[in-house]
Amino acid sequence: MPRVVIVGNRNSGKTTFLGLLYAAQVKFGSEKADDFRFHASFESLDEISGVFQRLMSGAFPDSATKEGVREIAFRLSPPRSRLGILSRRGRNPVSDNADLFRLILLKSFADDLAQSVEPGSSIGHVTLNEALISDAVVIMVDATELAVADGDAPLAPTAKLDAAVEGLLTAIQRSRAHSAAASLQPIFVFSKFDRVDPDSLRLLDLESAPPDVRRRGPHAAYGKALADRNMPKTIAAIEARKDRGLRFGAPAYFFSWVRTDHPAPGRGEKIRLRHSGAVGWEPDFSSDEYLAFLTALGDLAAAGRA
Repeated sequence: MPRVVIVGNRNSGKTTFLGLLYAAQVKFGSEKADDFRFHASFESLDEISGVFQRLMSGAFPDSATKEGVREIAFRLSPPRSRLGILSRRGRNPVSDNADLFRLILLKSFADDLAQSVEPGSSIGHVTLNEALISDAVVIMVDATELAVADGDAPLAPTAKLDAAVEGLLTAIQRSRAHSAAASLQPIFVFSKFDRVDPDSLRLLDLESAPPDVRRRGPHAAYGKALADRNMPKTIAAIEARKDRGLRFGAPAYFFSWVRTDHPAPGRGEKIRLRHSGAVGWEPDFSSDEYLAFLTALGDLAAAGRA
């Protein structure tokens, strides 16, 4: 059962990400011609349903909803065919062969790591121990906090996250130093990308939006440019060569955004809804990115079975 931990700064969109991941599964699993099948496990259903219902009604998760979500388990039969990751043809759904995933949120990740890790020690916090046996780490990077000038990298809001993730990866690698064929998949998700500061993109000569997720090479290059600039310690830890023990896979990159309407006086921010033939109305979000993310998880499970 692939175990995926999700780390990021507070308010980086981790709970919203899980809710939209569920929304993507509902969307693509509801279409008549789809071969995409999933179901959330019973113990996860109440929590994720609460997040999903808020998103579908045009509201972001509130603090009480966020607090109740710590882990989501689901079975997934993602689409597979030679036509590409977004194709829905060429495979009959076989739910009995679906993979079971655990997605675990590390809530106060950076603070926990700072308190429990000292030079030469190992991670002691119980929630962080989940990461030591994970198959993948999803690194949520708030796009509103990306560096906007050449000289601000050491002071950028992502600097604390960068140092914390580097420490986490180092601790995982140390704890699995004697594993003969251990591997860990790093996955970057740039959240709130609809609100990214254009200066942070101009700094790297990037377009205002990432290439279509179907264009794997340019899409990955766009994400790597942002990670290299804003998460240099993490990238260095991933790319460091090791002769034995844990190996890191090539990072994957995804982009998350949710369109919002201008709030009315006295009201909070409202998620923009769009019409969908499969589910009626849904949040206006980067659904193709989420389907690609789910397909990447399917690839991870397949590699583990090989």
